[in-house]
Amino acid sequence: MGVFSIDLRPTTRPGVKIMTAKSHPAHRPSAVRKFLCCESGGPAAEFALVAPIIIAVILAALEVAEIFLAKAYLETATETAARFVMTNQANSMTQAQFQSQVCAEITALFTCANVIVQLETAPSSASQMSAAMPTFTSTGALTTPTTFSISPAPTKMILIVMYQWPVFGGMLGLNFSNLGNGKLLMTSTQIFQIEPAT
Repeated sequence: MGVFSIDLRPTTRPGVKIMTAKSHPAHRPSAVRKFLCCESGGPAAEFALVAPIIIAVILAALEVAEIFLAKAYLETATETAARFVMTNQANSMTQAQFQSQVCAEITALFTCANVIVQLETAPSSASQMSAAMPTFTSTGALTTPTTFSISPAPTKMILIVMYQWPVFGGMLGLNFSNLGNGKLLMTSTQIFQIEPAT
């Protein structure tokens, strides 16, 4: 009885292709299925969704830091100016000269022409205090001129220094302005008593 053998190895003859289950046209994934199953662009898509929020938060944090720095400068300049008046060094100054004295402390961040200075006798009640504060229109203009007068010792004085700081509205509705012209009104107030001249 003879022995028969069958060679089941795929042929390597040129022009002959072996059909497998994966290569059959019915089993090939479509382009849509390939696109939906592809995960190589996942991180990029996630970053595109989250990036605007991250950028908005970073810009808002930078602007808040800038505002706090400017307010600190304004407070320091107002304290220095109040001490200047309190020690009788500003008695012969005009309002423009005193404004220049205030600006000398904050030239690094502020424009001197936009600094608003008001100096007068301190009100005796809370209602008079609110009335003493300068007011602005919807466009950011002063409704009434500021006053400037220095009383003799031992009068209590109130010094108000204001500045309209430009702010920029960012994404997600972040906006720090409190005036109709889109600027932030910074205010520093000092109440002190004039010292007797020596």
